[in-house]
Amino acid sequence: MSIKQLENMWEEFSNIPINLDDEILKDFYQWEKGTYRFDIWHWFDEKLPNGIAEWTLA
Repeated sequence: MSIKQLENMWEEFSNIPINLDDEILKDFYQWEKGTYRFDIWHWFDEKLPNGIAEWTLA
């Protein structure tokens, strides 16, 4: 998966509604409604060079 594809997915993820328990409220790619949003963040963190924190601050 390219960095551009990950950037596009991250942008889409920013529009996914989240409940007060930090679960997504609708399916998002391979993740089902009810998935803990930090599980998805960890997935991005593993895929992005130098992790998500450095990438989002760039």
